[in-house]
Amino acid sequence: MCACVDDCKKVLSCWGPVKANPKQYGEIILQRLFETHPGVQKLFPKFADLSKDQLQSNPDLQAHGEIVVCKLTEYMQKPEDQSLVQELGKSHAEQHKIPRANFQIISEVIVMVAAEKIDGFGTDAQTALKNVLKEFQTAMGACYDKLGFDP
Repeated sequence: MCACVDDCKKVLSCWGPVKANPKQYGEIILQRLFETHPGVQKLFPKFADLSKDQLQSNPDLQAHGEIVVCKLTEYMQKPEDQSLVQELGKSHAEQHKIPRANFQIISEVIVMVAAEKIDGFGTDAQTALKNVLKEFQTAMGACYDKLGFDP
């Protein structure tokens, strides 16, 4: 069983607005990611050459952001089920070729956005989310290691 089950429960107790509108929160997360770490945008072929204005209300950005938020929510609902992590690890290593350091970067952005946008998402919830995301990063790293992926 995942060591972060209690942390997942703590985050999910505040996660209602995100779960109710994953497209909106996902869009905010990706926009903030690209704004704070412009080099990361190059890893997304659909968005690599788009300006900040072109990213606003971009349906592809919204769709990808929604996937990010939904997968994170799914992970928190079943942290002991590693099949999701294995699926994501395989696609991010083999198909997308995403360096593992980027999971730390997006994790920091997710915590930042949650703290700013979710009412009542205080320091305990932020710490819990950091713990969950660290566990996720560790699991993704293990998948990368198993696949021999280290760009």
